[in-house]
Amino acid sequence: MKNLIFKPLCFLLLLLGLGACNSEEALPPMNPFLGEWKASGEQFLTLTVNGEEKSLEDFGVQVLRSNTATAVGAAEEYLRYTIMGPIDIYEPLLLLTPQELFAAQVEGERVTGIWKLQNSGSVLHLNSLDLRDNGYYFNIKRISVNELELDWSWEMSYIGENSGVFKINLKIHLKK
Repeated sequence: MKNLIFKPLCFLLLLLGLGACNSEEALPPMNPFLGEWKASGEQFLTLTVNGEEKSLEDFGVQVLRSNTATAVGAAEEYLRYTIMGPIDIYEPLLLLTPQELFAAQVEGERVTGIWKLQNSGSVLHLNSLDLRDNGYYFNIKRISVNELELDWSWEMSYIGENSGVFKINLKIHLKK
């Protein structure tokens, strides 16, 4: 009689124990965007014009029409205020939190704001009142637990002497 009750009870406890071991499925999935992002090596920023990679000086001279003495400064200013915003050109540090807040270092200054994923998760929008333009948008080319690749493409047109259209692409490669 004891075995009649004891064996089914042991079997039931065994089933409950095995069911409890599967607790990994109950954990919420990790968001790969969360965490601190930094430059992935010295060449974390790639700038191309009409498909050809350019230095900041080349970009300043050829696209922004600056002289060689001021070309790098003009390119830095243009990218910082127009395209990159809270992502520093030389030493990016971007912290994304679960509350959709971000903190960044831009030229040694702390910048804070809100981050959002848009267009079904294909665009990262960084919005900060600390910057000249409030909103900066980046296409998400690739995301993993340790790597984030962003890009942005645009066209610049000039009319008049030496007129032309420049197709510009900026890629930013960050790591945790």
